[in-house]
Amino acid sequence: MFKPLCAFVVAGFIACGPADEAAGQVPRGNQGNPSPKGHEITGQLGASFNNPGLQNTLDVAWVKPLSTSAKPLFADARLAAGVVSVITPTMTRAGGWVEYAPLSIVAVRAGIEPVFYFGSFSSLMPFPSYDSTFDQDVLSQKTGTSAGVGLKGYVTPSIQFRAGPVVARVSADFEYWRSSADGPYFYEATRDQLLASGGDQLINTSSVAMYEHRTSGGGAVSAGIFHGLTRVIDAGQNQSQRLGIIGIRQFGSTHMRLPKPRFTVLLYRYLDDPSKQDSWGGAIAIGFRTGR
Repeated sequence: MFKPLCAFVVAGFIACGPADEAAGQVPRGNQGNPSPKGHEITGQLGASFNNPGLQNTLDVAWVKPLSTSAKPLFADARLAAGVVSVITPTMTRAGGWVEYAPLSIVAVRAGIEPVFYFGSFSSLMPFPSYDSTFDQDVLSQKTGTSAGVGLKGYVTPSIQFRAGPVVARVSADFEYWRSSADGPYFYEATRDQLLASGGDQLINTSSVAMYEHRTSGGGAVSAGIFHGLTRVIDAGQNQSQRLGIIGIRQFGSTHMRLPKPRFTVLLYRYLDDPSKQDSWGGAIAIGFRTGR
């Protein structure tokens, strides 16, 4: 069975597991310079195991700085907006977002993304209740799946900081999902959870702390720890908690014909999960960034 990558990108970094699309994002470094006005394009292609998956993400952002201060606390204050496209073997999403960062260390992003499910693999598989079993054996049967549509909305507050070579970021995705699935509940593969078809809410938190070593040419090598938690608000038993390690190699210029590529490796253990507790999962990804 093949499912979409369980977790992915924001601002060029991808992490995995039924974690979130912001999980493990490396904080932006405060360089002491005002945020430039302009646009930025980031892309990401990644693959994961347990759950197995593949996902491609493309994000285009337009940024307006809110401060001309060179002080680290204010240098990255900004107002931004963008469009994003996500494609996996089971679905495609496309939508828009806005972000407000009054300080370099604090940001709030909100967005909405209509979804089209292809009807492939476990896409829109119906279930009778939150308590239904949805492990790999059940999902691999691929019964009752069909093409359909859905909607994802989210609000994501985050805080990040740098202390010398140590960078850290904590974020929380408050998400709303609904779909045209035939049953009262459906399996949402990118979150690896059962959700109510008529509308449901979940929270997805992620934390990462890394030690960063700067290299020549504006690049960096980073390594650290990652923690992710996904929980359906109305079904506390459907919770997934992961703890692991992460490594990133960031290039400061074009490499392998990609602008500022970033290579990421993530390995984690499921501390709490309905079907994967005490097992291991992971992901690899390659991304790029251009513009501004």
